[in-house]
Amino acid sequence: MRPEIACTLKYGLIAGFVFLVPASFHLQIMDILGIESVRGFLIGQATIITVFVIFHAYFTTLRYETLENKLQKRYGLIFEKLPNCVWVIADDSYRILTANELAQEKYGVFSKQFGGTDFSSLFQEPEKVRIELTRQPYTTRNLVMIDKNYDARHVDLFSMPFLFEGEDCLMVLAVDHSEIHKSLQENLKLNDSLLEQNKQLREFSYAHSHYIRSHLANILGIISLTRDQETISTDALGMLRISAKKLDKEIKKVNQILMEKGDTEAHLTGGEKMSKIIVFVDDDKVQHMINKRILLKINPNLDLIFFENPYEALGWLEKNVADILLLDINMPEMEGWDFLKLMEERGIKMEVKMLTSSLDPKDIEKSYAFDVVSGFLVKPLRKELIDEFL
Repeated sequence: MRPEIACTLKYGLIAGFVFLVPASFHLQIMDILGIESVRGFLIGQATIITVFVIFHAYFTTLRYETLENKLQKRYGLIFEKLPNCVWVIADDSYRILTANELAQEKYGVFSKQFGGTDFSSLFQEPEKVRIELTRQPYTTRNLVMIDKNYDARHVDLFSMPFLFEGEDCLMVLAVDHSEIHKSLQENLKLNDSLLEQNKQLREFSYAHSHYIRSHLANILGIISLTRDQETISTDALGMLRISAKKLDKEIKKVNQILMEKGDTEAHLTGGEKMSKIIVFVDDDKVQHMINKRILLKINPNLDLIFFENPYEALGWLEKNVADILLLDINMPEMEGWDFLKLMEERGIKMEVKMLTSSLDPKDIEKSYAFDVVSGFLVKPLRKELIDEFL
C-alpha cells in the first residue's frame, strides 16, 4: 500500500474512533464511566484529544527532526567528500558561504573566511565569471583558477540553484582538466621538437649528399688519377688542398647543425643554478602566479614564498631568513612604505626591491629614506629584470 494512502486511513480511523464513537454512544459511555453531565463528558473528551494531539505532534516533530538530521549528515558527507571542488555562493553576490574539503585544500579557503571571500578572486580573469546571472544549471568553460600554491588550474564550472540555510544560493562545481591541458602542452612541445629535429636531419642529409660527397668524390678522383705516378703534380696537390678545405668546412657545418640543439638544451638545463629564497608581498594573486611561472622557468632551484597579507609576511620574516624581498608599493591593508617602517622597527634587514605598476618619481624620492631598498621593478616582471637581481 502506498504510504500516503496508509497514513490517510490510519488518521481516518483515529478520527472516527475519537469523534464518531463518543458522538454515537455517548449515553452508554457516560453510564459506564459514571458521568452524569454532558458537559463533563465533553470536557473529558476534549482533554483526551488535546493530550493525544500534543504527544502525537511532539513525537512526529521529533521523528521528523531526527530524519532530517540524518539526511543532512548523509548529504553533508557526500558534499564534503566529492572528488571535485564545490562551493556554495550567495545568489546576490560572489561571496563564498561554504566549500567542501577538496576546495579548501586546493584553494586555501577556510571556514573562518566564509562570507568575506569573493569567489571571483580565485580566478585569473574574474570578469569572465558570470555565475550570479544564472537561475538554472549553467556551464562556463575554459577558465583559469589560481590555487593556494599560485599555480594555474584549467577548469570548467557547473553551477545550479541551491537552497542553503533557507536562502537561495548557487552551488558551483569545478571540473579540473589541468593534467589534460598539461599533456596537451607537452605534446605540442614534443611536436615542435620533432619538427626541429626533422629540419636538422634534412639539412644534414642535404649537406651530406650535395657537399660532403661531392668534395670527397673529387679527392678520391684525384688520388686515383695520380696513383700510378711516382710524384703528385703541383696542380693535383693544389686541387687536393682545395677539396680538403671545402670538405673540412662542410663537416664543420654539419657538426654545427647537430650541436645547435644540444648546446641550447645544455644552456637551459646544464649546470647547477644557485638556490635563493625570494619573498613576494603583493595583494594580487594573479601577479604571484605569473611571477612564479617566470622565475621557476629561469631557475627551478629558487625557493619562492608568497604573501597576500603584509602582516603575515612580517610575522614570517621575523622568524625566517630570505635573500631578497619583492614588495608591492600599493596594497589595501598597508602601503609598502609602511611595511618598510615596520621592518625597521622589528629589526628585519634584507635587500628589498619595490614592485610597482608604473614608476613614480615621488616613490623614488621616498625610497632614499630606506637603505634596504636597492631598486624598483615594474610589473609584470620581465626576464631581463629578473636576471639583474638573480
